[in-house]
Amino acid sequence: MARPKKKPEEEFSLDKMLANIAGGLNTAARKPNIFGYVPHDKQVMFHSSPKKGRQYVGGNRSGKTTGGIAEDVYWLTGTHPYRRTPEPPVIGRVCTVDFKNGVDKIILPNLRQWLPVSALINGSWEDSYNAAKHVLRLANDSELEIMSYEQDLDKFAGVPRHFIHFDEEPPKNIFGECKARLVDYRGAYWLTMTPVDGMTWTYDEIYEPGITGEDPLIDVIVVDMTDNPHIDQEEIQDFLSGLDKEERIIRGKGQYIAIGGLVFKYFDSSEHVIPAITRPPAGWVVYESLDHGFNNPTAWLWHAVSPNGDVVTFAEHYKSEMTVEQHAMVVKAKEQHYREQFGIVPYLRIADPAIKQRSAVTGYSIQIEYSLQGLDLALGQLRNVDAGLNRMNTYLQNNKWFITEDCPNLLKEMRKYKRKTYMSAKMGERNNKYEEPMKKDDHAIDSARYFFSFMPELAPLQQGQKPTMSKAEIAKLMGAGTTFNPARPIQIDPYASYVQMHQIPYDEYVGEY
Repeated sequence: MARPKKKPEEEFSLDKMLANIAGGLNTAARKPNIFGYVPHDKQVMFHSSPKKGRQYVGGNRSGKTTGGIAEDVYWLTGTHPYRRTPEPPVIGRVCTVDFKNGVDKIILPNLRQWLPVSALINGSWEDSYNAAKHVLRLANDSELEIMSYEQDLDKFAGVPRHFIHFDEEPPKNIFGECKARLVDYRGAYWLTMTPVDGMTWTYDEIYEPGITGEDPLIDVIVVDMTDNPHIDQEEIQDFLSGLDKEERIIRGKGQYIAIGGLVFKYFDSSEHVIPAITRPPAGWVVYESLDHGFNNPTAWLWHAVSPNGDVVTFAEHYKSEMTVEQHAMVVKAKEQHYREQFGIVPYLRIADPAIKQRSAVTGYSIQIEYSLQGLDLALGQLRNVDAGLNRMNTYLQNNKWFITEDCPNLLKEMRKYKRKTYMSAKMGERNNKYEEPMKKDDHAIDSARYFFSFMPELAPLQQGQKPTMSKAEIAKLMGAGTTFNPARPIQIDPYASYVQMHQIPYDEYVGEY
């Protein structure tokens, strides 16, 4: 009786096995996997960070996507050489702009390159990747879900994840939905992106809190094209030479800028920001300025002016959803502090001319309400917004306006404030640029503008001319950098006293009174 013929999968051939091994070695030699990955210095910084959230923000071809995919592979295979990760199986997610370009042309080719064959089911990509569901399953049961920002928001719900990788900037609602998937495993996330859209929500909520240390759970690594040693420098220069100045900053250096025309082009943190001061010097005149709001923040600023016309904005009160009475309590407490400690009395308080309009309900205006609280207000003189902004720019250009670190909201607005842009690049090409600024995040700037309406106009410094005082001289004169900070305790205590006096309950869940 003839023996039944073996099925193909049951056949054993030593020659065939050796041939497969040789083929795999040849493939690995031509296309190195994660074991042949040699990260450059900035990639090492990215991989080594122990933070929950990481933003690897860089120019084109700076190695950010490669670093991000390598991080994915480290987690999925449990082979991370720089930080402790969960034992496999690990459940992860990578999200990118679209399936046609982001997934098919970037994410999948990078995964196929950096995943070792030994990590795949049966050593086969086809056995591991489900193209219909966009899910990659490894031999150790780790799983990577691949998604696109084109998908509906409800698609980003689902089971918990150990990590989420965002390749290029995600929409804010998708980012929030994905972060919720990390709660169960206390997972981590990382963004690998070029800030092509300028100062978006990622600047406010990820980049700035991370770069300043305000959020200890976020790390930011900024990488320039030139940081990548695998790109020829001539190729870099050839690429950048065809771009305008803004594009060179974004795509070359990977830096955030205010796309669409930055209003305060002369503002430079290294030139115009000084540490907290102890007090304005004797002989300097102190002004206050106000932009009032309720749903939007009320911005109250303190400015000291030297006999030579140098301006230092040294304190702020910036708060929304407070009544005139509450704002007045904070302002009067600060004024009392400055008066008792230094003998400083404000020469003038200046506000938005619109506050003189009376309410049809009460018959009072905001100006009258502040006056009833003991704070008389003069009205700003320059109604033309652009004229006021030009005057502020001239003071910056001449290095005659400095801002202390005790004005964080003013500084944030100064860095971001830009002119309006068109809805699409095509419309922008067909029309002249907008002249007027965007009416967004400008409350402290408006407050400063009302003050500068009382300052004299300046002619821009000519070549060779020097400002009356340098930043270092002003900082020394004002006692900058000392341990005493007049703004912070005064900014908080009066409102706390008001809350205690009126027994306003504190909502621990929301974190507000």
